[in-house]
Amino acid sequence: MTKLGVVGGGTMGSGIVQIAAQQGMNVVLWDVRRDVVEASVTRIRGFLERNVERGRMRAADVDATLARITATTDFAAMADVDCVIEAAVEDLAVKQDVFRNLDQHCQPRAVLATNTSSLSVTEIAAATGRPEAVVGMHFFNPVPLMALVEVVRAGQTSVDTVDRALGVARELGKTPVRAEDTPGFIVNRIVRPFYNEALRILNDGQAPLETIDRIMKGHGFRMGPFELMDLIGNDVNLAVTATIFDQLFGEPRFRPSFQQRRVVQSGYLGQKTGHGWYPYGGVGGQATGVRDSGTTDTAASQQIRTTCVVIADSAAGGDLARALAVGGHDVRLYMADGAPFDAGPVRIVHSLADAVDGADLVVDALTSPVDRKRELLRRADAVLLPGRAIISLALTISSTEIASWCGDPTRVCGFGYLPPVADAKVIEIAPALQTGERATGAAVALAASLGKEPVVVGDGAGLIAARVVALIANEAAQALMEGIATADDIDTAVRLGANYPHGPLEWADLVGLDLLYAIIKGMQEEFGEDRYRPSPLLRKMVAAGWTGRSVGRGFHRYEA
Repeated sequence: MTKLGVVGGGTMGSGIVQIAAQQGMNVVLWDVRRDVVEASVTRIRGFLERNVERGRMRAADVDATLARITATTDFAAMADVDCVIEAAVEDLAVKQDVFRNLDQHCQPRAVLATNTSSLSVTEIAAATGRPEAVVGMHFFNPVPLMALVEVVRAGQTSVDTVDRALGVARELGKTPVRAEDTPGFIVNRIVRPFYNEALRILNDGQAPLETIDRIMKGHGFRMGPFELMDLIGNDVNLAVTATIFDQLFGEPRFRPSFQQRRVVQSGYLGQKTGHGWYPYGGVGGQATGVRDSGTTDTAASQQIRTTCVVIADSAAGGDLARALAVGGHDVRLYMADGAPFDAGPVRIVHSLADAVDGADLVVDALTSPVDRKRELLRRADAVLLPGRAIISLALTISSTEIASWCGDPTRVCGFGYLPPVADAKVIEIAPALQTGERATGAAVALAASLGKEPVVVGDGAGLIAARVVALIANEAAQALMEGIATADDIDTAVRLGANYPHGPLEWADLVGLDLLYAIIKGMQEEFGEDRYRPSPLLRKMVAAGWTGRSVGRGFHRYEA
């Protein structure tokens, strides 16, 4: 491709023009207003000069790059472009009018691309006389820094147009992924639970927003959901959620939050207004006065070394036992049903009663079905000495229900983290309604002994991190089932477009599809809402035994 057209001199359009010119392409920049195109070129010059100051390009290259840009308000200048990318305001009528003009002025072989993030590419294409030449090319902001482009095939788009759009993206130095024209495409759809479920957790009073952000960052996310909503703009974030919800005819998984609407109505749009979920030190400033009420400050002084029993039924539970042994505990591991495990330094005890006899603490790491978990905990409770704590993994069922199974429910406290334990910087401590202070203290001390930060949260299936990540993975599984994109493209898109530590499907394989499925079923049982229904594909893969990396096959295949 030798010549690119860009419609729209705003932030996205300017970014696309800049990278194209830097890649050596001749670029035509069009906007309806002369002052807008002039401001766009000025903005690009500023970015380039800052690159010179930072040693990223030579001063001589600034003028050469700008010389490749033609700024205009005349659509006729698009007559000989090989591809044009529309980056006008996110309004269907405006975009359709732009494409009618492009249809009239562009050469027959030109690729007509839209940078829309939430509108139907199919509906935009229908405004032209050559819908087969129309394709989505969704860039991410800031364009010069973000590697991803979603190439979106409308219902009418030809294979040749898609292939050429993929080539344009690569020539621009980007990593393209293919997506079908569905609401939110890949990234905006799959990341909705990161925001929506955090808002739901806040609404339910399970944790304050500072704690939610802290926990998510403790599991590898660069920013917490509320920090990120403030950066994006609460108005923008709410609008995307509402658009996807409406386009999917009220699908409950995407129901917007009334709390976020109230924040927007209050004018608290985020960093750009100086106040969002957090107050900021002026427009665009840093958050001020932020306090995390969920963090436990006394953990270090309460660290203990115990004889502790770990009851497990998975490799993740065995990994926890190993980590406790490294942390200085005398660990006895009871693998339920004799499940095989390479214990390393951990002593395996084949009788639950023998394992629990004389122990200081029981750590329940079971992900078994509820009936099996209940039976094993009741047996352990019957042997454990009075006053000794039971710390129970409470991801698939509430701590309160687990505590109700035991003779002394005050000694039961829930905990949770997203496996593998080595990757988690935070462990959530979830006291049951019945939990006493001594059991909560034991759970906090246990987490601290692992070198993790203990954070106390409210009781509820999935807790915080696992709940959010399970629903992101579930949405990715649903997108895969619907043929929106391949597993590889879904993972690449979310890693690059949202800066997640893992793609959602490879993350699911790492955690274990069986555990994620059990977490989602637990939430469905607790809340009784269709919002928490598991993807049929996830359910079938668990039934097939394709539960992830540990067995060699999940959403991806792994060598033994």
